Amino acid sequence: MRNNKFARLLLYLGVAKNDKDKMEDSPEKVLSIKEVLKQNFPVFHNDAMLDKIAAEARTFSNEEEQVIVDLGEFPKWIPLVVKGAIKISRADNEGGEIFLYYLYPGQTCAMTLNCCMVDKPSEVRAIAEAGTEFVGLPRKSLPQWMMEFEEWRQFTLESYNDRYENLLATIDAIAFQKLDERLIGLLQDKSIAMGSTEVDITHKRLAEELHSSREVISRLLKQLEKIGKVRLKRNKVELLDF
Repeated sequence: MRNNKFARLLLYLGVAKNDKDKMEDSPEKVLSIKEVLKQNFPVFHNDAMLDKIAAEARTFSNEEEQVIVDLGEFPKWIPLVVKGAIKISRADNEGGEIFLYYLYPGQTCAMTLNCCMVDKPSEVRAIAEAGTEFVGLPRKSLPQWMMEFEEWRQFTLESYNDRYENLLATIDAIAFQKLDERLIGLLQDKSIAMGSTEVDITHKRLAEELHSSREVISRLLKQLEKIGKVRLKRNKVELLDF
């Protein structure tokens, strides 16, 4: 797992940034989206499907962290991640939040897909990290693509399976891992998502995502710093032993 995360980090550090927020409806747009999907979603081979997706999709680029789907909302766009990462979390009515998993390039949110297929509001919050880019698919088109394209059905089912495994891993971490292990795991995920070994985050925010207290997280971070795992800075944590 550690080697896989490190490989992902190296990959993201070498990815060039696209500074366009969105593209106009034009042949260039269709071609660009189609090529982006081919590069980041190698499971897509059906040109007819890709042409239809490209004609109806649009691109999104987030300079700063941004909520793209919130709890109780009906998603307008289904994200296909092409750069950066999207954080998926759950929250309660009192503002408590727990991190579930990240979506990386080549992945989509199965929970959002499910909301669109059964026409119900989102039960998770999806937040695009700063620098994240994704292709947004209109929710109204998904049922038709499910009936029309076997390749899309297979991708959807595989996405459900992958996210199910992510959720099992999260449950295992909560049930069986010590809090310091979960903290390191979360920092590693954020490091990959941000494309840097230096993570911009406060102790309070880490505590919220791990459903703990700021005091406990601050104490654990100081212990990790003493053994050379991290270096603490103002509102930042640098990973030294990835």
